[in-house]
Amino acid sequence: MEWQAIHDHMETEQVLSAKPTQVTVEAEVALPGGLREEARVYYADAMAAVNGGELSGSRVSTDGKVTFHVLYAQGDLSKISALETTADFTQALPLREENTNSAAVRLQPRAEVQHVSAKAFNGRLLLRAIVYLTAEAALPRSVAFVKDISGDVEKKTQVLSIQRAVGEGAAQTLLREEFELSDVLQVKGTLYATGSAQVEDIMGGADGRATVTGTIQIEAYHTSDMPGRPLIYTRHSMPYEQQVNLSGALGDALAARSVVKDVAVLSQDNGEGGKIMRAEVQLYTEVTAVADEKMTVLQDVFTTGGDAIEVTSQHVIYRSGTVNEQAAESGKTVLQLPEGSPRVKTALLGFVRPVPVQCERQKDKLLVEGILETAVVYLTDDSAVPVAIEQEEPFRMAFATQAGPDDAVSLTATQVEPSAVTGDRVELKYILHLSAEGVRKSGADVIADAAAAPAPETEKGVALYFLQPGETTWDLAKRYRMAVHDIVEMNPKLQETCVPGTPVITYRR
Repeated sequence: MEWQAIHDHMETEQVLSAKPTQVTVEAEVALPGGLREEARVYYADAMAAVNGGELSGSRVSTDGKVTFHVLYAQGDLSKISALETTADFTQALPLREENTNSAAVRLQPRAEVQHVSAKAFNGRLLLRAIVYLTAEAALPRSVAFVKDISGDVEKKTQVLSIQRAVGEGAAQTLLREEFELSDVLQVKGTLYATGSAQVEDIMGGADGRATVTGTIQIEAYHTSDMPGRPLIYTRHSMPYEQQVNLSGALGDALAARSVVKDVAVLSQDNGEGGKIMRAEVQLYTEVTAVADEKMTVLQDVFTTGGDAIEVTSQHVIYRSGTVNEQAAESGKTVLQLPEGSPRVKTALLGFVRPVPVQCERQKDKLLVEGILETAVVYLTDDSAVPVAIEQEEPFRMAFATQAGPDDAVSLTATQVEPSAVTGDRVELKYILHLSAEGVRKSGADVIADAAAAPAPETEKGVALYFLQPGETTWDLAKRYRMAVHDIVEMNPKLQETCVPGTPVITYRR
């Protein structure tokens, strides 16, 4: 029996994940006052940004920057000031599996601050941040396989849904906006601000550029002349539109991620007796274009006469989907002040930093458990000097998303509202925003090569066979070297999903 193998190449993408790694980033800065003046830290915040990365062998090397913001007082402890400083970091992350591919790579490192501490000592601030680093490396991979075998043979095929990146690009821009500050707030000065970006739409153009639109949420902290409210906060929304040039094609779908790398704010008189806040936001956006392809490949083959076909199979892991989702849920927690703490009169500021520890799927939701690093700045009955406390609280929240435990999940908290419940209890209301990114991987056995081999002896004549657990009609046809349709014709009640113990009649001349 004459037959011929037809070879082809399958273009896939190998995705390698790095082991999550923590790096400690420290900074030290001199305070402007005298060495003997008392200094007190009320709150320390930080944000991390990755500059880039490089894949070398089975390690990812990445570098970035941490920007610290500190609310503190020096000398007169009732007068709050803000300080900003930066510190660079470099770190190597080992891959979860060995990298044997030297082709061009698409690298996506991520950095997230999980803990910040600040201490005033001898006229200086000692700052420390714990940064959680992850990375994914996507490498193009070409797999040689047998696409088809011509001739009078029995063939079993399978359809693979393959996805791969065909275009990518990134852009960074400086956005400026002005916001009116209500006269009621009596803003005296602006201390600092934080920002987070939400992607709302992605559009591809014929010119090979993608347009990403979304909203930046800014939370600013100010000093105020309001009686009993020396510290206040305001929230502002800033729409954005950013164009990204793609190297490659637009593909079948686009995925985008926008990150606020830095926020600078300044409040000024508007010339009409009020105040405005000027904001500059450094926004970084990256876009990936993916193509979807359905490929029909041989899964198994055999001959019904003459020499047999001996196949060599290989297991191929390929990218079959992309996860790029955002979700949000509201929550609240009640803080019990430590014993001996001054009693709360007015809660001024509240801060929440979520640190996810574990994720698991529950039906159509992703359940995230972790720790909330909380802080509250408040006033007491008998002093104009604010008091600050920090506590850790467990949290457990379910998000409506298709993300899974293996995806890169990050959480941020916005719209934190503190309120005094009693003299020793403070309630914090907040909104947790989830961002999940990842890829879906699938595996399949494909035929790498085929060669002629001596045919095994098979029983001739009529036989009665009882199906064994796990066997299919294909397995039975291959065992007796019969065409599948012949067995089905002889056993019309035979179902595709075979029941163990089902009697099957075979006949071979």
